[in-house]
Amino acid sequence: MMPRRLFHGDAPRSFWASVLKLIGHLIAAALIFIVFFAIAWIVSWLLYRLNEIHAFPAPIFQALSGIEVWLTYADWGVCIIVLVMGTWRFVNEIVRGNL
Repeated sequence: MMPRRLFHGDAPRSFWASVLKLIGHLIAAALIFIVFFAIAWIVSWLLYRLNEIHAFPAPIFQALSGIEVWLTYADWGVCIIVLVMGTWRFVNEIVRGNL
């Protein structure tokens, strides 16, 4: 049987290692937000450019606009999850005294 600390790192971490992990989660959330926002912006731009070239029927244009809005909501949701998980890990390490 292998010692647990090989996989989970039971050794106490320093405060700064936890801070760096939290900063990493913040950077990851920012990167995810930027990527999803850029995708939503590109989809929006393409949608309106295509609509200028050849107008979509109203129901199809509304459906595509709805997808665009939900893509933005997904962006916010994923970023919130990443931020909450990073903060949870940081607070959990402080409370358990693993620092």
